[in-house]
Amino acid sequence: MRNKCSIIFALLIAIAAVAYGLSGRGHEFSDDKCVLCHSDVKDDPASIKPTITLACNACHLKLEKKKSHPSDVYPTMEVPEDMPLTDGKLTCLTCHFVHPENGIQNLTDSHLFLRRQSRGIFFCTTCHKIDKNRHMVFENVHPGSYKVTNRTTRIDNVSLECIECHDTYAKSPEENVGAGTWNHNNKEYNHPIGVSYNKITSRKAHKFRAEGMLNKEIRLFNGKIGCGTCHNIYSREKNMLAINNRGSRLCLECHIK
Repeated sequence: MRNKCSIIFALLIAIAAVAYGLSGRGHEFSDDKCVLCHSDVKDDPASIKPTITLACNACHLKLEKKKSHPSDVYPTMEVPEDMPLTDGKLTCLTCHFVHPENGIQNLTDSHLFLRRQSRGIFFCTTCHKIDKNRHMVFENVHPGSYKVTNRTTRIDNVSLECIECHDTYAKSPEENVGAGTWNHNNKEYNHPIGVSYNKITSRKAHKFRAEGMLNKEIRLFNGKIGCGTCHNIYSREKNMLAINNRGSRLCLECHIK
């Protein structure tokens, strides 16, 4: 009976959170919404419900789990004290702050409400260790290098964060890196970064499929190709590919052969 009540309560919280998420008010919370996340608002305002992930997901409806850090898991490494766990588990609140109006600097929507000022690989190193090759210990990353070919435009933030880790080109966060080519260890797989996919398809329609025909896992960034077009750091596919490349399936999503 107790388990049934817990399930019903969790569902009610989820429904309320969904309704709030659809209102589009973001992180502007009224007092009556505190109960969505806090278990004891009056006597222990810092208390967080175990269902906090449901509340976050209800508002961030487009967030796909495989494109985000695992949540509701017990960490296998030491987590800093200022990055709180909920019942010993890592949740969205571990990395993200919820109330930017509390006067904490740099915690804005554009900064993703991260609890540290750093982003990308530099934020990840808060918990994850980096080996002598500047690779995350929990990942087996590929070698390669990036060559800028056009400084009049810039690459997307996802690609920038990839380059910060995979290439000595950026030893510290760069505000602006131009479009160019990522050189894999096999030149057959070298690929442009930061170029407009639509411009390519308009010039060579017989060689490239239209954007609307691409698999939903193939992401463009403001219409441009990035590292995240072919890769997803949370993918379970080999080499963190966005989709399986058996039979050149990934390549043929864009290229017409």
